[in-house]
Amino acid sequence: MAPAVTPPSHQVCGAETLDGLNALHRRVIDEILAAIAALKGPEAVARLDGDLGRLHLVIAAAEVGFLRDQVLEALRGDLLRLAVQVGRDVLGWTHDFHVDDYLILRVNLPYTVARRATASDENPGIGRVSPSVRAIAASRRVKDPVYDPQSYHKGHPPPAWAHGPHLDSWAGHSRDGFNIWWAISEVPAETGMVLYPELADTPLSCDRRSLYLNAGHPLPPPTFLPLAAGQMLIFDPEILHGTHLNVTDQTRVAISLRLNAAEPTFDPASFYAREFWRTAGAIERGEADAVLHLKREDHLSLDAPRPVPALRRPAPITPLAVDGSTVRIALDHPLAKGERLDIDLGDRRVLLLGTADGLRAVDGTCPHYGLDLIDGGLAGHRLHCPGCAIAFDLRTGRSLCADLTLGVHHVHQTDSEVAVTLDRAPDA
Repeated sequence: MAPAVTPPSHQVCGAETLDGLNALHRRVIDEILAAIAALKGPEAVARLDGDLGRLHLVIAAAEVGFLRDQVLEALRGDLLRLAVQVGRDVLGWTHDFHVDDYLILRVNLPYTVARRATASDENPGIGRVSPSVRAIAASRRVKDPVYDPQSYHKGHPPPAWAHGPHLDSWAGHSRDGFNIWWAISEVPAETGMVLYPELADTPLSCDRRSLYLNAGHPLPPPTFLPLAAGQMLIFDPEILHGTHLNVTDQTRVAISLRLNAAEPTFDPASFYAREFWRTAGAIERGEADAVLHLKREDHLSLDAPRPVPALRRPAPITPLAVDGSTVRIALDHPLAKGERLDIDLGDRRVLLLGTADGLRAVDGTCPHYGLDLIDGGLAGHRLHCPGCAIAFDLRTGRSLCADLTLGVHHVHQTDSEVAVTLDRAPDA
């Protein structure tokens, strides 16, 4: 039976709503510290001085998997019970709903550290199912010939990945679910979840190579969701969302859980599914081995996909002339606030934007993944990457990461054309 009341698309709650949350939060930290002690010795724990934001100072990216193994198995029962408690006390579900057996301990190292990891290290979104079903889960893995996350992430090692905007059902998660994103360490806006709730009723298309949003969907500025340590975000994962690249100097630690009001169903277009689930009733009865295997082929959603209009991004503009570092294009009107034009120089792109301060010109691609910035949300003088959500100041080109900056170019407009003087001449 479905719940009588539809919960909000996203909400933040904490110990004031959930009894025992502070104590469990302390236990999670203690288990992480115990795993660090087992891995690196008591000196490493002393160096942390209780601050999980310093994890990258004592462990390498290759050692995060050990933390996941130790912490998730030590606390699996407690975390599953927490998911049930959220369903009962926050979402108001009184029936026997489902809880995903796949639990995630998210350890996002600072970008400047994570990018030095290796290609064999785990990405921050990797989780664990119960040991009793791991062999079955491994046998159900499918390799899709189209899916190629490395092409999107441009060779970055997995620990440095930032999840682009997506719906969870595109990546094999169930429909009609709610996600719990629990901050174990403090999560500033510059390293946490971002949502795009304005697009909740907009048909969106998935790039099957990355399982993220197709290029060509203009985005609003992201909704940032900073969390204090111990707070949790509960949200509908069919709202477009992603991960802000961790551009701070702190490691971010969070735990993700998922629950479904009804028996899970999966997007037929997704090549795999999260198939292992528990019922709230079995968790409440303490039935530790009661894991259900809901095979993808038997639980495909019957809902017809919403038609997505053809994406009509304007074609890039070819310059009238390029004279050294000056590029001239035809333009006989001022750009309205928010209006953009993409200039194709062959080996680079330049983006013209109409802003409250007048016409601006910056590099047209994000220096992180090389994504086209024409789709990014604009808030005042800050332009957000449509992939990793970092903001670039249009006046200086700077972001919160010193290694990720845009070229800012001088613009002069006459009645019939715009001249853009590049901060450096394009390569011949």
